[in-house]
Amino acid sequence: MLTNLGILAIFYANVVVTFAFIYFVLDITGLGAIIDHYSPLPHQDEHWLDRMINSLYFSVITLFSVGYGDVTPFGLSRGVAILQAMFGYILPAVVVIQYLRMNESDT
Repeated sequence: MLTNLGILAIFYANVVVTFAFIYFVLDITGLGAIIDHYSPLPHQDEHWLDRMINSLYFSVITLFSVGYGDVTPFGLSRGVAILQAMFGYILPAVVVIQYLRMNESDT
C-alpha cells in the first residue's frame, strides 16, 4: 500500500518524465534545443541518449529550482520551461493546502 509520500513521489516523477519527453521531442525536431554548455559538441548533436539525459536533467532542475545555468533551453523549449517552472512553484503550495484541509476534516 502506498503512503501519501509515495503517491507524491510518483506524481513528481511523472511530471519530470513528461516534461523531459516534451523537451526531448522539441530537441530532436529542432523546435527547441536543450544545450549543455559543459558537454562537447559531438555529444549534443549525435547521441540521442545524451539528449535524453540532458532533457531529463533539465526537467528536474527546472521543476525543483530555478536552474543552475549549465543547461539552457532555446526555441519552444523556453515556453515549456516557463510552464514547468510555474507548475513547480505552485505545486508545493497546493500540496500543503490539501494536507491542511485533510487534517482539518479529521478533527
